Amino acid sequence: MIISKYCASGNDFLIFHSFLEQNRAKMAVELCNRFYGIGADGMVVVLPYESKDSNIAYKWEFYNADGSFAGMCGNASRAVSLYAFHNKLATQNHSFLSGAGIIDTSIKEIIDSKHAYVQSNLGEYVLQGNIVENKKGSVYEFEHIIMRIPHLVYFATSMKEFNLLSNDLEFLSHLRHKYDANVNIAIRENDKICYVTFERGVENITQACGTGACAVYVSLRDFSKTYTLIPPSKEKLQVSYNNGLIYFSGLVTKVCDCVL
Repeated sequence: MIISKYCASGNDFLIFHSFLEQNRAKMAVELCNRFYGIGADGMVVVLPYESKDSNIAYKWEFYNADGSFAGMCGNASRAVSLYAFHNKLATQNHSFLSGAGIIDTSIKEIIDSKHAYVQSNLGEYVLQGNIVENKKGSVYEFEHIIMRIPHLVYFATSMKEFNLLSNDLEFLSHLRHKYDANVNIAIRENDKICYVTFERGVENITQACGTGACAVYVSLRDFSKTYTLIPPSKEKLQVSYNNGLIYFSGLVTKVCDCVL
């Protein structure tokens, strides 16, 4: 069995294709373990999909590192797009069916045999209102946004506050479980935004989160231009808006093939 490892802006995934649908939660936990497995933030299984829409090339099963199933993962959508292209399962521009609906992807620039810039269309966002949380006498107002999956977004007013909240894993974990959402802390510097995301299923801050970057972008309410989002990996993501839809793009790297 061959499993490929891809990295999308710091988010790493194990990907393989199969003809069989089944529960692979245990397999995901074992393989995603960074000490006793291959190590990854999640696992993607590419499955055949029959549709009248010829542009829908396949569907996926997506598992978080803890074995939980997720309908959507933004960076994984870019990683699987390049994987499918590399393995001749899809064309350079194609769509696939996720648990959160149809995702349109486009390989914008092929750098070499292992690197490419890939864009995903994450579709429409849904605003869920604001959430106020008190922490040791301080009040924090988060915006609740559905970007295929639920996110909380807070913009820090200073780098000191950004670092303080980004390192408070207990508080971030509390919010993640209380609202069953990914939690994003961001700070804006002109057209550049630094952010961190505490992700469900990984239960920690990841090197990047695609839907998180898009949720942060939506929270700005400035759809007139493209913003650069910088996650902990420092690999830049470009997020933009067009006709009610959110697009994001960044580098995807094929890391290796693993033979089990």
